[in-house]
Amino acid sequence: MINPEIHQKLRQQYNPDGSMLRTIQMSILDSLLELDRICRKEGIQYWLDAGTLLGAARHGGFIPWDDDLDVCVMKKDRKKLKEAMEKELKPSFEFEDINFKKYTATTCARLRNNRVSVLRNVPNPQNPKETIVKRNNVWLDIFYLVNGRPEISKKIDLLYGPCFRRVFKTVEDGKFKRFVSLCLFPVSLLLILLARIWGFLFQHKLLIYDYGCGFYAQRVKDDIFPLSEIEFEGHIFPAPSNYDKYLRRIYGDWNVIPDIKTSHNIIDIEENK
Repeated sequence: MINPEIHQKLRQQYNPDGSMLRTIQMSILDSLLELDRICRKEGIQYWLDAGTLLGAARHGGFIPWDDDLDVCVMKKDRKKLKEAMEKELKPSFEFEDINFKKYTATTCARLRNNRVSVLRNVPNPQNPKETIVKRNNVWLDIFYLVNGRPEISKKIDLLYGPCFRRVFKTVEDGKFKRFVSLCLFPVSLLLILLARIWGFLFQHKLLIYDYGCGFYAQRVKDDIFPLSEIEFEGHIFPAPSNYDKYLRRIYGDWNVIPDIKTSHNIIDIEENK
């Protein structure tokens, strides 16, 4: 944990109580609490990941300038998680998965809090160099983990990523490119299947985000299991057993406060009834 005085200065600078960013953070926290309730009830293992875990370890909660929340679930538990969400989720929340009612722009899942909407500047699907204003409910990201190595995932994503975005029309850059992507998409899926089999057989202790997410840090099973717990915003959540080594693999010396360059594309928020 950083010095409390430094933490309070950062809070006052970036996310004081009542600020737009703090409202978003607390809304995402509600989604995390709902996820935690369901996963504990249904016996599904998940844990805080990436900047969320770093925030818990260094700040005791959100990184003051952060506006998202990340957790991990093993890919083998994906079906169980979706079934639990469908059965247990409260009406004010919505679960999204690319193969479950709605798709998302990546192969991770999302848990949305429908009580709060955010207006953001986002790339125009028809012209990525332009931006448009889009209204979304706040969400947390749920990343599925599979066995494998980042260097293999990066190479496959060079094909799979563009194909995925054009097939699901998150990027619309011409009929010809979409036609080519439709033709190549099955090839990319076959490569992913072969890579998953290879990973399961020969990289059993090495974990990566499922293909197409665009993030490639290596995770190691021995750093994660058995899960421990960590405090985040006054609540206790699952965490990797060796979160120090887990974070160092991703960020290096995670205790150091970086040069802060915020790039939030948030215009406004609306609280829904």
